[in-house]
Amino acid sequence: MTRTDNQSSMPQGIPFPKPKVRDPDRYLARPGPDPLSAAFPEKFAIHPGQAGGTLTGPEAAEAYQELLEAPGGPCAFYVHMPFCKGRCLFCGFAGKTPSRESGSAYCSSVVREIEYLASATAPRGPVRTVYFGGGTPSCMEPADLASVLRAMRSCAPFANDAEITLEGAIRDFTPANVEGFLAAGFNRFSIGIQTFDTGVRRSMGRASEGEEALRRLSDLASTNMAAVIIDLIYGLPGQTLEIFSRDLDLASEAGLDGLDTYQLNVFPGGDLARAAQDGRVRPPIPLSEQGRYYALAYRRLGRMRFRSLSLSHYGRGTRERNFYNPWAKRRQDCLAAGAGAGGFLGGWASYRMPDPDKYVSAVASGDFSPDFLTRPSPSDALASFLVGEMDEGTLDLRALRERFAVDTALLSRLLDNWQETGLVEIEDDLLSLTVPGRFWGVNLAQAFVDTLAVGSLE
Repeated sequence: MTRTDNQSSMPQGIPFPKPKVRDPDRYLARPGPDPLSAAFPEKFAIHPGQAGGTLTGPEAAEAYQELLEAPGGPCAFYVHMPFCKGRCLFCGFAGKTPSRESGSAYCSSVVREIEYLASATAPRGPVRTVYFGGGTPSCMEPADLASVLRAMRSCAPFANDAEITLEGAIRDFTPANVEGFLAAGFNRFSIGIQTFDTGVRRSMGRASEGEEALRRLSDLASTNMAAVIIDLIYGLPGQTLEIFSRDLDLASEAGLDGLDTYQLNVFPGGDLARAAQDGRVRPPIPLSEQGRYYALAYRRLGRMRFRSLSLSHYGRGTRERNFYNPWAKRRQDCLAAGAGAGGFLGGWASYRMPDPDKYVSAVASGDFSPDFLTRPSPSDALASFLVGEMDEGTLDLRALRERFAVDTALLSRLLDNWQETGLVEIEDDLLSLTVPGRFWGVNLAQAFVDTLAVGSLE
């Protein structure tokens, strides 16, 4: 989740000490004819960045209260719904099937937490973006979700153009549910399609066939009442470049406002890793081949008039803004509610454990504290700037020097190497990622953070 526009940044003129980097050579790309496949042996992180020390128990509760009482400016709001009607092999998120009663009870607890935030939080706002994530929030009753949004509006004023996103599965977007979601106030639907190929869908545990998913998606987009965004994953077992190319074509034909392409992450010991090891599914596509899928999407979507909003997000037309994701990447202030919810206040990250039953019990007892808080690192503003800029595909080296007093000569070895290996181009102090550089963008961002941000590797 996030940090605020009014968070203080390092004053100009105060240089950062040179950090300790354990193995600086790991950040150098390997030379070769195909940087998409072989620039690095692995991805360093899913989300680049850094973190400070962690507080738990009474210390976390006391610090959290102080953060809420500090005046704030524009903010986001995140609500977590740890429920789903099924579990796909590739999924690493918690999710249990809710009954109508358990779902309603959970949402009532979230409303109580938001009411607590309204009473405990210093005036702040407006709320610029709201995100209901999970899990699969669309499996909840629209009336219950509406009650959560109503409570949220009592906590802080909403901007008149606030982006209000509901994550979901296409099977939940029946005409009646869509009507309820829109009446509740959602104006952006983010749907995890992952692939339209029925064979790949079935092997991953998806419930609906690709043709049905496409038909429902087209019907939803044709209502023209909210931005409709989908996720596609590349690297899935059994997927080919031809299948992925067809997924991109079908997505374009469905009349979407936006599209996200995500690299498959295989969690050690997870369902997919075990299934591949046991021979129940084909092995996932190796990292050395996944860059071809990324490059295909970037170039194909550009020809389809989708504009790049970040390394993995694309929008077409004016409706899709993808506002929440960059807000979170830059760690701007974000209030959070629900089991498994994470937020940011003043650079501090908060998190509650994802068990909904324990969450409901805690709220019933009046315990609204996060399970732990992570304090900002000494150079949080710099790290957030680096990560946020790089996720958009560029880095202003002049701003880096002037805003943070960073000696960019520290980066000369990295920058020379990345230019030689075709990952970046630099002109007039503006670094731009090439297509291979975009594929390896998390590595380059983490290299910047670890090289320039104080204490990141201590």
